[in-house]
Amino acid sequence: MEYIACYGDSLVQGFPFGNRYSWTAAVEAASANKIKMLNYGLCGDCCDDILYRMRQYALPEYVQHVLFLGGANDILQGRRLEAILEDYKRLVSWCAEKHYKLCIVLPLLSSEEGLNRHLLNLRQAVEQLCGDQALLLDLQPAIGLDQKSRSQAYLDGVHPKATTYKLMGDYAVEYLLNWLQIKS
Repeated sequence: MEYIACYGDSLVQGFPFGNRYSWTAAVEAASANKIKMLNYGLCGDCCDDILYRMRQYALPEYVQHVLFLGGANDILQGRRLEAILEDYKRLVSWCAEKHYKLCIVLPLLSSEEGLNRHLLNLRQAVEQLCGDQALLLDLQPAIGLDQKSRSQAYLDGVHPKATTYKLMGDYAVEYLLNWLQIKS
């Protein structure tokens, strides 16, 4: 079994359902116990909060892979794109220092078009900044690319329904198995 330390905000935590119903739990189930997702998601965290937590607590020695999902809360709190990208640079640097392999989940689009303009800018900037230094995982196709699909996928415009979390996990599992070099 391979372990992935999953850091992020409510979208990693599985809000409002909790860790057992998050997309990370769905990955575990779909992987037939080949992947163990250690869920360190915390509702409301911005990228700097997530990085602070990552640096404060040592991971078990058997963990060699780190997954990161953040940025939407930063935008909602009015942080500048440049500041968010500095956090992503620190993330990449920290993982390289610790010899962790890194997977970055691209920020998810919401059902709020005003917010999506900022999220799209962040997604593009993260791709350019980190694309050659980490696996970039885009879960948006599991949620839906058009406005109607996104509206149906979310409880409140931002947080997925339980069925959407499952779709996200089912979608992610093959990418993560390949990243971990595990045969499905």
